[in-house]
Amino acid sequence: MRLFKSWRASQLDRCLALSLVLVGSTAFAQSGDRVELGRLPTGAAVAFVRSATGQWGVAIDGAAAPAFRQPQPARIELYRSDDDMRTLAAGYTRVEPSIAGTVDARAEIPSDGGVVFRVWDRWTIDGAVATVHRIIEVNGNAPGGFGSSVELTVDPSVDWGDVSCLAPGALYGDPTYDGERSPGGTLNHAARRFLLREDMLPAPLFAVSFKGGASVAMLNPAPRGDSTVEETRLTQAVMIDARIQFGALGAWQTEGRPVEFGFRFPGSASLYVGPPGAQTPPRWIRRYHPIAAGTAHRYAVSFRFGQQESFRELTRDSWRWAWETLRPEVTPIDVEQMRRVLIDHLAAQAVTIDGRTGIPFVRSTVVNQQQWNWTMIAMGFVGKTIECADQLLREGDRDPSERGQKMRQTGLAIIQSLIEALPTVPLQGTGYDLATGKPWDHIWLAPWLRNATEDMRVLIRAYQRERAFGRSHPEWFNWVKTYADWLLGQQRADGSFPRRWKVGSNEVAEPTGTTSYCPVPLLVLMSDETGDPRYQQAALRAAEFVWTSWGVRGLYIGGASDNPNITDKEAGMLSLEAFLSLYESTHDAKWLERARAAADFAETWMWIWNLPMPLDANDADLRWKKGVPTIGLQGITALHSGSADEYLDWSAPAYAKLYTLTQDQHYLDVARLLLHATKSMVALPGRQYDLKGIGWQQEGFRLGPGGGGRGTSGHRFWLPWISANHLYSITGLEEHDPELFQLLAGKPSPSATGATR
Repeated sequence: MRLFKSWRASQLDRCLALSLVLVGSTAFAQSGDRVELGRLPTGAAVAFVRSATGQWGVAIDGAAAPAFRQPQPARIELYRSDDDMRTLAAGYTRVEPSIAGTVDARAEIPSDGGVVFRVWDRWTIDGAVATVHRIIEVNGNAPGGFGSSVELTVDPSVDWGDVSCLAPGALYGDPTYDGERSPGGTLNHAARRFLLREDMLPAPLFAVSFKGGASVAMLNPAPRGDSTVEETRLTQAVMIDARIQFGALGAWQTEGRPVEFGFRFPGSASLYVGPPGAQTPPRWIRRYHPIAAGTAHRYAVSFRFGQQESFRELTRDSWRWAWETLRPEVTPIDVEQMRRVLIDHLAAQAVTIDGRTGIPFVRSTVVNQQQWNWTMIAMGFVGKTIECADQLLREGDRDPSERGQKMRQTGLAIIQSLIEALPTVPLQGTGYDLATGKPWDHIWLAPWLRNATEDMRVLIRAYQRERAFGRSHPEWFNWVKTYADWLLGQQRADGSFPRRWKVGSNEVAEPTGTTSYCPVPLLVLMSDETGDPRYQQAALRAAEFVWTSWGVRGLYIGGASDNPNITDKEAGMLSLEAFLSLYESTHDAKWLERARAAADFAETWMWIWNLPMPLDANDADLRWKKGVPTIGLQGITALHSGSADEYLDWSAPAYAKLYTLTQDQHYLDVARLLLHATKSMVALPGRQYDLKGIGWQQEGFRLGPGGGGRGTSGHRFWLPWISANHLYSITGLEEHDPELFQLLAGKPSPSATGATR
């Protein structure tokens, strides 16, 4: 117990607090060969069982769910060279119950050269969660490195095909749409192995769902994530470094063995490199600690055992458990300062050429140099030209001064210029060249279903708001109605819409119906505006298609236009909007439940833990700066796990609506986080970072390993969606409920900054 007492006295390790927080009490059941830690709500007992050799293993059994066992819980992987890697495993030699719901277990594993690894595990149980806090003390020194793991083996009757896995931002049961070579993709599934480093995940969480509704979710309850520049670049296949402080979670099945799952520390994992279709085998990235006295090797892993959960429910319940455990802290911003900085910056980007006005598609955040495509004016998705105009109009309504009225005139000019450039339906594209006034023939501005319907929805709402002020814009309405009427004719018998058409044509260029959620809010608005039921009927059919095809399974596909048919957060975000719009129109409770399901999926892409930048990084070389919380960033697609942006802050109003409709406090916590924590890298007075001016922010960042390493990025460009989404998280909230907006915009109270109570 000496080592645990020293750990407790130091108060330096966050795992301490978690190991001592016990809710309720658990009585021990003990016999000569069995010590019971406690019972789970599933009915299963978590116990330590002594084998014929006298060593103790772990058994979780006695329920309808599969049993889990590990006769040798102390597991060490030794690395000397690529040709000399060994796994050493042992049972516990001592199992000592202490206070209720706590067992201290010990093991010793001898190795070459007189080295001994002393394993100290403290197991606790709290409701449905069993947690092990591990410390390994290295006695002696030797060349090479070591790692350890906590692993459980599933009952042999369960095969790989009987399980579905969850890794937030990377895998949601079905790997078909995650990309061939991605961490949650089809090659790893075919290899019967998902093993993901926690530094690429929005939460260090991995879950396994079994047929019949049983589940196990694993979480690192006190993640650190420390690493170095070289390590995060993945340039070295093997590294031995005590500074590496992250793990890897997953499930796997090797030939002739049952399904296994667990946590490995440090985080060794395999990845596939090369383009799709390449015949290259997976590359193992192995990380170890030195075999040296004094090495700090300690971590915790919690197991949450569920029952009678669909995969959708597992996603929701395990994510909320992670949220409540990690308690993401919201750093409050000055919302009114942020609003003014963002809108002033957006207005300053507007450009007029030959009487045409627009917001350029791309601008550098660090140099005054134009990109080749800066005169692209794009609808929806990442261009959001009408949504940018709408934000300028909103500010004009707020500010009657010359400043506000100039913004209003700019917004009107942007809308008029776009309608004049793309007057005909079928559309010649979803954007045009500001320099020529002609449609821009590029794949990014092709007639995507998403791009056009997003901005047209915004335009109808702006039309309604303007009308309320006595301002008439019949040309806006007629343009949108022409498009919506054409869209009705493009809907297929199953309710779906094509994802993309050929320029100026009814000919389909991309037939998949994955983005059929996109037109739903527009069609609902058109039905409300015109009284024509055809629009709502089309919306209902499209939304049913989305739900029955994907939503019912707990995943959403194809939101990012430049990543065809990939699992991504924007698909969940847009499905939330679709289902919510139908509930508001029909008051049918099923659409509210489906909106909640989409919202539960979308929020799992948000970082709810702080991932530190590399310890040895030069801050000038980082795009995400040291000390800036990563909470609030979101993964983008499952194809590129670990890449992040802040697109989801656009959904802050939707989560606030869900709170209003359901009184579920958690959705209010999400809305607060999206309002405040997503703007950490906007350049403000006194916090300009290395950007060229106030109000700038680049589009994305790399948090996971690979590329240039953690904290870097693929480019340093600003795109209009950044300002449009940041602003809508403010103006949309205010529009939904001014009083609730004021509550969220204020400094959060201590009880509101962490988990839902």
